[in-house]
Amino acid sequence: MANYLPPRRPYYRYPQGAPARHIPADDQHAPPSQRPRAPQQPPAPPQPDEAAAKTADLAAQVESLTGQVESLNARVAELESALEAARAEAGEQQGKAESYLDLAQRTQADFVNYKRRAERERADEAQAARADLLVQLLPALDDLERALSHVPESLRGNPWADGLPLVARQLRLALARAGVERLGAEGEAFDPRLHEAVAYQPQPGFAEGQIAHVARPGYRIGERIVRPAQVVVAQGGGQ
Repeated sequence: MANYLPPRRPYYRYPQGAPARHIPADDQHAPPSQRPRAPQQPPAPPQPDEAAAKTADLAAQVESLTGQVESLNARVAELESALEAARAEAGEQQGKAESYLDLAQRTQADFVNYKRRAERERADEAQAARADLLVQLLPALDDLERALSHVPESLRGNPWADGLPLVARQLRLALARAGVERLGAEGEAFDPRLHEAVAYQPQPGFAEGQIAHVARPGYRIGERIVRPAQVVVAQGGGQ
């Protein structure tokens, strides 16, 4: 019995600073589920004054948040009212702008029409002035052309008489540059808008309705007939 050793007690490690727990010798070998547990102390109920203070604090917070919500709702309503007023004013301004634009477009169209009308009237007045001047010059031109068609034989070859056709030619060229067109030529078809028939008779070598002879030339400026041409119209059946 000299070699008998007593059983070793289990080793427990406690946290640093924690007091060592004394385990009775009888409970050291008992399983943990069978060991007696230390009674737990229930939490202390809050004091009545502390609970009332928390309730009052929460009520104050709820009241403050309610006031903020009401203030925000009022601000939102104010902004919505301002937005509606701005939309109404924008619609009114847009209507005025469209009205002004329509007025400006109509004014511009009226001005363009007035400008075109003024230019047309100015062109008509200029054409009428040229026509009046031409009416005054035509008798002198007719006399010159008749004189050139009946030059005496004694004056043929005379430098003075030979220069008269050049004067008549220059006068006709000046009228053409001014937009004056000569009407009536032998062989043309008779047109009552441009020609005035002074005779209607058979003419050898001409078909029905052709101009056989120009008694007096006519003139026009643009679409304005200054004077119709007096012509002799060929009658059918001429050989």
